[in-house]
Amino acid sequence: MKCLSFYTIISLWSLFFDHASAQNPWAMTWSDSTFGFDGPWHAVTIYMGGNDTKLAMYPGTAWTTYVLLNTLCDNTTASSYCYGDHAGLFNPDNSHTWDGDSIDLPPHHNWLDLQWGVSSAVSVKAYAYRALESIDLGGTVTSDSNLIAIEQGYQTYPGGKIYPLDVGILALGAPDINQTFSTISGPSVNGTFVTSWVYEHSVTPSYSYGMHIGSPKFGIPGSLYLGGYDKNRVLGDISTQPIDSGQLPIEMLDISIGVLDGGSIWGSSNITGLMAKSNSSLSSGMNVVIDATNPYIYMPQSTCDAITANLPVSYHSDLGLYTWDTNNENYSKIITSPSYLAFTFVKNDVNTEEFTIKVPFALLNLTLSPPLVEVDTPYLPLMPTDSDLVLGRAFLQAAFYGVHWSQKYWFLSQAPGPDDNFIKNVVSLEPTTTTIEGTGDSWEGTWASYWTALPSNVAGNHSETNSSSSSSSSGDSSTGLSTGAKIGIGIGCGCAAIAIIGMVAWFWIRRRRQAKIPETLPPREYFGPRLVQQGGVPLEIAGSKRDTLHELNHDPDFTGYYDKRTSGQTSTVIGSQGSTRGSEGLVGGARGPYELSQ
Repeated sequence: MKCLSFYTIISLWSLFFDHASAQNPWAMTWSDSTFGFDGPWHAVTIYMGGNDTKLAMYPGTAWTTYVLLNTLCDNTTASSYCYGDHAGLFNPDNSHTWDGDSIDLPPHHNWLDLQWGVSSAVSVKAYAYRALESIDLGGTVTSDSNLIAIEQGYQTYPGGKIYPLDVGILALGAPDINQTFSTISGPSVNGTFVTSWVYEHSVTPSYSYGMHIGSPKFGIPGSLYLGGYDKNRVLGDISTQPIDSGQLPIEMLDISIGVLDGGSIWGSSNITGLMAKSNSSLSSGMNVVIDATNPYIYMPQSTCDAITANLPVSYHSDLGLYTWDTNNENYSKIITSPSYLAFTFVKNDVNTEEFTIKVPFALLNLTLSPPLVEVDTPYLPLMPTDSDLVLGRAFLQAAFYGVHWSQKYWFLSQAPGPDDNFIKNVVSLEPTTTTIEGTGDSWEGTWASYWTALPSNVAGNHSETNSSSSSSSSGDSSTGLSTGAKIGIGIGCGCAAIAIIGMVAWFWIRRRRQAKIPETLPPREYFGPRLVQQGGVPLEIAGSKRDTLHELNHDPDFTGYYDKRTSGQTSTVIGSQGSTRGSEGLVGGARGPYELSQ
């Protein structure tokens, strides 16, 4: 009996040890492909349903996962090409675990406005319904994930044109560990999240996650751990702040343009005050929300004007976005030099502390592609809005953030650039964790080989930097005119004064000389051709006729004109109404819900 008790204790201890050791952060798998009409963006890979349909999804939303169904492309009015096929579409008829009937909560197979992330600057309409389904994370299968299934849908940009949906979004939790739904008949049911399911089933140590979405363009891989985070993705200052009903808010104090090293096309290495320029109501700060579901940086119009006044970009009202002027000499200088857009926040939710996240302009040189535009077009992912202010995926390329749902806190810090070695150092977030740690690595060093510092005497033409005529204002430099500029202005003014004095003297001398000319000089007239006598007959000397007057380079047969604005240049039509791709726009003849294809 004593032996049995001893072995029983050993067995129980072994089971406990195995159980405890299994509670490690779960690494999500990132797709080898890239996605988006406005990226490129990373997405994670999951396998949905009893048939293990492989899907790519943007991670990061709260509460509800949005899955695109195979019927999305049945109606070709919005687009003749099915862009959703690239990330994958789900067919519920092929899954024995699909439950599309139990939840008694809208939507009920009807059209509605979906809250596609925090920002509503680009609206989303969908024909959808609620469902529960299993999700395989690549070895761990979660059950009863809370979904909204989208049968058909589209997004509408500020100019009114519509474009298809192409990638679903994966919820990474909520303040509650699950959602309880009433049912049409019978007891209520619980919908789960992938983060809560792996925690409740002792796969991960806590109900939490840590993520850096990275950048496909620069080879920065995505990093997402459930129940933990990669410590090597956390650089510099770390700020901790409370969660608010599933959103991740933080107070922003300013936006600035900076140059880390070398010369600056702006004549200054630090241009501050851009957030509140021309809008004093923002001078004390404003609340923004971090959201990996939305792609852009969504700011007030006045803030966008202040930022873009310093950049060679043009605003396009049909998309509500800015495209880079690639013909401007400052374009390449900006995106290849150590220049950045800096966001300064309140640190740790304490008004006396602050910290800054720097986003290199290299990461803000993204690409619009069909069907948003006719041809691939470099653009600045900044969108003016009068709705919620959001820092989306464009910002999160350069930032790490983590969420601890149980403790109701979230974390934000600088993330590394492409020169990082990306050796993983995975750390668990324990159930009681309220702070995280990073590395002492230099952020600047993770970009060193990708930047070329400009000469200290670089001659950037700030007056011609911005090419936008519809939404930009002049920039604000913190240093004013340089000493060299002041000397140049002084020399120029002196030369101009000397030239004016010389011209006045010349006119005065000329008038005095003309006054000495005799008044008897006959007026200059044309007396006709010169004549000579030959045999008593007057003859006209060849070449003595009065010449016909022409402009220089005159061509008597030329009937057109030359426009130097188009010579040797290629024009790009952004969102042309004449486009055959994505321009049919008006589904069913109106901007709104349309009938399902039969």
